[in-house]
Amino acid sequence: MSFYQILLFLHSWLRWAILLTALWVLIRSFRGWQMGLPFKKSDNGMQAAFVGMMHLQLVLGLLLYFVFSPFGLDAFAQGAKVVMKNAGLRYWAVEHATVMLLAVILAQVGRTKSKRARAHKQKFKHAFVFFLISLILMLSRIPWHESARLFRSF
Repeated sequence: MSFYQILLFLHSWLRWAILLTALWVLIRSFRGWQMGLPFKKSDNGMQAAFVGMMHLQLVLGLLLYFVFSPFGLDAFAQGAKVVMKNAGLRYWAVEHATVMLLAVILAQVGRTKSKRARAHKQKFKHAFVFFLISLILMLSRIPWHESARLFRSF
């Protein structure tokens, strides 16, 4: 088993932990925002876990993209014109990477705004809005049509 396969496995399965955590944080944030609940240490911890896993996923993805993946390296070798004309190459080389990076950035912005807000309601609102946009972006670029990629094994 190669290091590439291990990274790909981790990258694939970490997605599910991120999605589950995102759902929990969104539900809690929406309820806290709408019902005026107190912002607890557990809310802070789950937000931190969500964004931390997003950062880890980004690092794994960048390692795959720029260092270990034959697909990423092949896309660079073929050049931008070839990549942009091929829907499969464009998806992995441009769309997936760009949208996921934007999702991580928005999650971090939401976390930062939530931490800086003074009112509990604002903490929840910032988290909900930014994390929801981040989740929508992530869901739009997960390769749902490729079932073999959804539950990778060694």
